[in-house]
Amino acid sequence: MTVLYYPDASLVYDYSSRYEGSVIKPNSGILHTTEGTDLPSYDEGAEAPNITAVPNIAKKRLDFYQHYPFNRSARALVNRAGGVETNTLNCIQIELVGTCDPENAASWDGGTAGEDYIYWPDAPNWALEGLAEFMAWQHKNNKIPLTGPATWLPYPSSYGDTDARMSFDEWNNFQGWCGHAHVPENDHGDPGNINFAKLITLAKAKANGSTDSGSDRDTTGTGSDTTGTTPPPFPGTSYFGPGKNNSYITMLGKQLVKKGYGKHYSSGPGPKWSEADRLAVRDFQRSRAELRGDADGLPGPLTWRLLFS
Repeated sequence: MTVLYYPDASLVYDYSSRYEGSVIKPNSGILHTTEGTDLPSYDEGAEAPNITAVPNIAKKRLDFYQHYPFNRSARALVNRAGGVETNTLNCIQIELVGTCDPENAASWDGGTAGEDYIYWPDAPNWALEGLAEFMAWQHKNNKIPLTGPATWLPYPSSYGDTDARMSFDEWNNFQGWCGHAHVPENDHGDPGNINFAKLITLAKAKANGSTDSGSDRDTTGTGSDTTGTTPPPFPGTSYFGPGKNNSYITMLGKQLVKKGYGKHYSSGPGPKWSEADRLAVRDFQRSRAELRGDADGLPGPLTWRLLFS
């Protein structure tokens, strides 16, 4: 069974309720670079990958934002009519915030590489470690092989129709990790000559060093998040209330049941907002002094944090 969510990835920018995508069984992964320094809007999900890695340079780590579960196709590749499937061909896609353009290798728009943004062909070790951890996790949980093409051309020679870009047959039979620059029907050359050999070496070492998923969070898509010391990110008030239908409502309901506020559910909880959800949230809010003055049955950030603490 595909493990749907990366542990500790934020779901604040989850677009799965807007674009359902096709069901996939992932056997490959695609590396992109955003060619920007901030988390993109992706046209509100219309051009989003499954997940984005944002360098947190101050803390020397990658912060992950997941947009689609790993059993659903993303939308970051061109898919032309009459050729091969791209987005829907069992691939998960990750965008790396930063650049692969050597014109930005040292500085970019007044910023300095390694201090204000990542130039991925010369990424610091902590960034490669973070990406390798993600690749190792995909290998352990979703069986994506830790292999890939031998040739990763530097940008801009990686752009367009190059010897590194796969033929239709090669793509249809590919399993492992490749770049946007390798995918047919696409022109983009990212992530350039990222140090793929080092990434694979690091990922294999991590995959061999541990067998668990590294988190208490339920990542199977059943909707129940266990609670450790850090609550899952609050998705926003727009996900709750009459007429709403999404996985966060299931997550909320299961946590309410776990905390002892499930008496209003005759079945479920489930993804469709119901009066039982409102009454259960209200009862929880009434039980907490911090929330009694606003026990309206709709979760806000404080209700969410206290419920999952």
